[in-house]
Amino acid sequence: NITTMTETTPAPRRSGRERKPVESVYSDAKKEVVAAASAKKKKAVSRGGGKRKRNPADEESDTSENEEDAEDDDQEGAVTASDDDDEEESDSEEETTEDDGDDDDDFEAAKPKKKKASGGGARNTKASKKTKIQIGKSSNKSTKTTKSTTTTTKSSTAQGKINSALSTLSKHVLPPNEEPGLKSLIAGLLSSYRPPKSSQVANFSSNVALNVTSPYTINLHSLAERVIEMHNDNPNKAQLALLNLLFRSVGGGPDTDLPMGGATTATTMDENGEEQEEEETDLEHMDTEEWAELVTDLVDDMRHAPANQILLCADPLGAVHQQNALNSHGDGEGDVEEEEKKKGSKQYALGAAEFRKIYQEFWYILGYVALTEGGMATNTQQEEDDEDEEVSGSVVRLDAELVKELIGRVSELAPVGQPDVRAAAILAAISMSHAVLDQSAQLVKKMDVAKRQYKAAVKGENESKAEALKVRIDSLNRSAEDLQEVVVTNYVNGLFVHRYRDSNEHIRAMCIESLSRMTLQRPDLFLTDKYLKYFGWMLHDKDHHVRIAALNGLYQPFKAVQDAQDGKELAPADEFLMIDKIQLGLLENVVGKFLSRIVSAIKDPKPEVQEVAMKTLLMLLKNGFLDDCEDDGVWDTINQRALSERASPSVRRDALYFVFEQLEAFDDGGEGSESSERKRAQQLEAVASYAAHAVTSGPIPIDKIKIEVADFIVQSLREMPEHRALVTDWSAMLRAIKEDKSATTAHNVKAGDRADVAKQRILVRMLACAAQEEVGAVADESFLNSDVDPDMANSSEKAKKASMGREHETLSIALLKALPNLLLKFKGDTDVISELACLPRFLVPTVFSLPQRKQDFMSLIKNLGEIYLSSSNEDTLDKTARSLSSLCKGNHARVTESKAQLRKVVVELRDRIVELMSSDDS
Repeated sequence: NITTMTETTPAPRRSGRERKPVESVYSDAKKEVVAAASAKKKKAVSRGGGKRKRNPADEESDTSENEEDAEDDDQEGAVTASDDDDEEESDSEEETTEDDGDDDDDFEAAKPKKKKASGGGARNTKASKKTKIQIGKSSNKSTKTTKSTTTTTKSSTAQGKINSALSTLSKHVLPPNEEPGLKSLIAGLLSSYRPPKSSQVANFSSNVALNVTSPYTINLHSLAERVIEMHNDNPNKAQLALLNLLFRSVGGGPDTDLPMGGATTATTMDENGEEQEEEETDLEHMDTEEWAELVTDLVDDMRHAPANQILLCADPLGAVHQQNALNSHGDGEGDVEEEEKKKGSKQYALGAAEFRKIYQEFWYILGYVALTEGGMATNTQQEEDDEDEEVSGSVVRLDAELVKELIGRVSELAPVGQPDVRAAAILAAISMSHAVLDQSAQLVKKMDVAKRQYKAAVKGENESKAEALKVRIDSLNRSAEDLQEVVVTNYVNGLFVHRYRDSNEHIRAMCIESLSRMTLQRPDLFLTDKYLKYFGWMLHDKDHHVRIAALNGLYQPFKAVQDAQDGKELAPADEFLMIDKIQLGLLENVVGKFLSRIVSAIKDPKPEVQEVAMKTLLMLLKNGFLDDCEDDGVWDTINQRALSERASPSVRRDALYFVFEQLEAFDDGGEGSESSERKRAQQLEAVASYAAHAVTSGPIPIDKIKIEVADFIVQSLREMPEHRALVTDWSAMLRAIKEDKSATTAHNVKAGDRADVAKQRILVRMLACAAQEEVGAVADESFLNSDVDPDMANSSEKAKKASMGREHETLSIALLKALPNLLLKFKGDTDVISELACLPRFLVPTVFSLPQRKQDFMSLIKNLGEIYLSSSNEDTLDKTARSLSSLCKGNHARVTESKAQLRKVVVELRDRIVELMSSDDS
């Protein structure tokens, strides 16, 4: 066990950058494709003269369509059939339809093109300036365009594979004659990947306040509208359609559908052989026993469904994986290949994972449409964000009762014994609850605006406007409270408090994840001790999925605030999150109570848990939550992970941040000081002193010290953008080695002679590892294996392109100047010499030919020869021999001198052998 001495960490440094505004992805994309269509028409008129410039967006769209057609012929037929209805429409409408339907994921990438299509003197001036810059860097622009096209093509290819997987699932699950519609919502969800019609796109863009968050959004919204329209006329039939969707998702078939009345998909005959219509199931007048009997019969019928035909189950990885995991009696540490086999075929695993996303999005959209288009709702889509706009006294009304009824209906299936049915029902309730909270967040934001306007109107003595605003504030407040009651009463109190301890681990994790999302949607309601305690409790869960979800629940508020401070733009699905309302101080009680459990989680058997726990602790450190922590056990446990071979690279990196916070050398930056090299040398010396003290604590012999931990430090530093220069500033590293200061603890207390020896060894090891890592990043594989027997070397098809750039040359010059003296200085330390002897192999040969480096080179090969002849350590002999051999290769000007030195070594060895043989003969 490694133990270290620590000190109280200084106050964290925070970012002062402002948050970027969030724009509507769909609106920007819509404007862009319309402008592109107009530009395309103009180019078509003047196509005869000059060269025609191809729009990269068109090229990417064509690539996407060609790849999707090649992936799945059936999909192509479906897309063609859906587009044939719109053949008579204009070119602009066809282009809009293709872009909106085929490549919704690329809307964000298309945003910058909007400026090119815009007019105006000021914008044209900016455009001309930008053009001049691009002309000067034409090759860079070409490279960026190629990368953008490649990225979009990969995204389109991935979506094509997903569409093919969904099409394959449809063939396995749906009968041949089953078509999408209210009678078969499952078919509607499985076919939602098809491009929407232009009429659907136009309706969505003009009447819907939702963002396009996936390629399925528009089709799912149209389907949800039909369900709510039916519910307004016939609630029983609409709820039957939704229940059938739920049951079909978890293994049901046409035979398990609840009768909805009217003609059936499978014709039913009476005793006389005549067709008869099915009788609609009456949910309203069904008592509890009848409902329980009906559900029990359905579940019994679904037990025999093959796993590869179950679209949705409790396990997010699919029913095949769930079945294999149960058969293997646990979630052991099996290798990656075994885990992949457990998921079933790639086609099924991909389709099942995507269907889960579609299922969640459908219920979210259904909740939104129920609120805004239910029978009790009024039109609330007018723009109300302009604070200078005259505000009427219109009453805001959303149909909260309808959503409450739908959540209540699916929640009735939560106690069912079959976990897949429970999971599907809970997932539906969670998605609708999230939709309700997003709408309530919008109402709260509008209410805040109205309150500011009201204060301004009162101050300006505008009584009529003040009265209208007061009415509006009251209306918004009532609507928001109604929505809050739906979530708190129907989901949290009615479902969450019973299911967060479900017997199925995936359902427990699902519930905790939903609460985590709610703390971001409405932090004023859910970021309180009343709800945060659930995260602390579930940190002790026996399943790692639940522990990860609980840790994420504590981590997400910190991350959301940090992202906002860094100006990161929110994803379209996160637009309604109330990040500005998050008060991190509200987590102080739960963090204080469960801190020891969070710290112990960094030693969890599962690496995934360790990583989330360490990220959470790092956020706590940066936000000052650990400033008053005086428990040395907490700090020691965290510090040890920076040097632990059992920790993952990301855990070691984050733990090293903790170490830096306790070292005085890292209190302030040094990049802008008079001598950044000196500052970096001090920081390297401090890190090496810490590591030396850690590895020498306890009765460990000096020759058994694990200086290999230096490799972990170098690898972690290379992953830290703000500290990466520490292991690429060769002058600073060599300076730290030459200064030879005594090793100290974090409190600047001398660590002892053993620690001094260990510190020097660690610094040299860090230099060797840093050189190897840097050369490996800039040179090809053949350079690194130049001294290896070709028959023994492992060739790689994906070898890096040879690159002898400035970084490699700078490293080589610095090492060539310093190595001769270092070899002499540490000649008596076998461990240090062994590390230094390997460094000449990483030098680029071109620096050997420099006239000013001739003397350094001659000293280097001379010292290497002496070390080889005087050493008896096998590792030192091997590394020295390989270095001498590598210096004799290449086309540099010092090859002759290298071979001459190598010849001297060989002659000396021959004479020694002859002398030994002569003594034996005598």
